[in-house]
Amino acid sequence: MIFQKLKVGVQYSKKELSILLDNSNIAIIREGVYNYSRSESLFFVDLEKQGKEERFHFEDYFQGDYFHWDSQTTQHINTPKIQEIVRGTRTPHLFVRLRQKVRSRTQPFIYCGRLKYEEHEPGTAKPVHMIFQNIDYNDDTEDLGLLEIYNWRPEKAGKTSTSKISKNQVISQNRVQNYRKPNRTERSGLVTSRVGQGYYRQNIRAKWNNTCPVTGCKVLGVLIASHIVPWSECNSEQRLDVENGILLSPNADSLFDRHLISFSDEGHLLVSEHIQNDLKRLGISADTQIPISEGMKPYLLKHRMRFNEIN
Repeated sequence: MIFQKLKVGVQYSKKELSILLDNSNIAIIREGVYNYSRSESLFFVDLEKQGKEERFHFEDYFQGDYFHWDSQTTQHINTPKIQEIVRGTRTPHLFVRLRQKVRSRTQPFIYCGRLKYEEHEPGTAKPVHMIFQNIDYNDDTEDLGLLEIYNWRPEKAGKTSTSKISKNQVISQNRVQNYRKPNRTERSGLVTSRVGQGYYRQNIRAKWNNTCPVTGCKVLGVLIASHIVPWSECNSEQRLDVENGILLSPNADSLFDRHLISFSDEGHLLVSEHIQNDLKRLGISADTQIPISEGMKPYLLKHRMRFNEIN
């Protein structure tokens, strides 16, 4: 079994894989798919396609723990090997890198784990556009390489996806089963306690483009997926609603959690008189305005009510 020999998030060159998997052919293959055994295949994916022929400009990208993938240009949904994947008798293993080369040096692939067929886009063939669940998707990873792959979108390379199937904010059953409530330390701490663990945090990061909208901080290791309406006051649906979250740096999160700052429906920063003189020292501008979606407004209304009560 391939999965027992590899680790999700680790970089592997094809040569290293050929040694680890005891198969010399892997080191020399040029195609994006290698049928390793009767029941397992290796998918090698470059997300950015610069320098490749137009026929190789496939649409491959993550949406949460779902992965969009275009097959080889000779395949359709009834191709025997594709049908084995659809029926679940063949397991694809996903290896991804952002680009093939950096400064003329061939880049290794990051192992993303096993794929399970979810659906395909009707009418697509040669290639057929397929959507998989990445069953080994690591919601809790802090590995920047893996996060960069998870968060990459075609738009980042100046492309627009033509797929009619969207998994944006779709919560897979696998994620629901693996979700756990933050413990007391995680809910009360600061940097180490990221309220909203796992896929909720990943969804908040994606929504806010991995950036605190208040301070502009992009250091993922310290940014906190902060609930607008606290965990203790939410029902189960609200706790996992991406509209009930803002990605904040530690200072902003602490102030927001204590209702010393809030936001209007237009996104303008509201500041308690208790911290007016310290706002600049805290690295926050009084002129801050953040983007507000319609779904955030009911949560912000509750937050402002508490903000007005104590200020």
